[in-house]
Amino acid sequence: MTFELNGGKLLGLFAPIWALLALSWLVNPAAFLADPVNVAIAAGIPFVAAGALWLFGRRRWRLELTPTALVHHTLGRTEAFDWSLMGPIGVSRVFGLELVSPSTLHFAYAGGGLLGPAGQVLGRRLLCVFGDGGTDRLLRQIEDYRRLHGV
Repeated sequence: MTFELNGGKLLGLFAPIWALLALSWLVNPAAFLADPVNVAIAAGIPFVAAGALWLFGRRRWRLELTPTALVHHTLGRTEAFDWSLMGPIGVSRVFGLELVSPSTLHFAYAGGGLLGPAGQVLGRRLLCVFGDGGTDRLLRQIEDYRRLHGV
């Protein structure tokens, strides 16, 4: 089972930038009127970045479920998290930005890799920008897949 990159969820990553732009406009609207080109560039960069990632990286950046592991394909590398070494998966949300900012999936992981043994204590996080449904639906699908394969 594969969950591909979702462009809308990816765009939600940039919501804090727009919130800061709106706050800046409220504090100093004259600066926005004096330099509208730079404002348009600053507000448009997230659309360009998200569009480029979605167009060129959506096939590469994905979450794949196999009977033995959860595989996280990123633009630069692939990480496989063995089901037997993973703890329960939970969801971390950004307070106040649940509707626009993607959450993360977090879990303890006793396997090797970048964190090594510290992964059991610190855990791992995966940005939840995959699939067509919400974060809770993605978590349910992962847990159902995990139960189906007896891990």
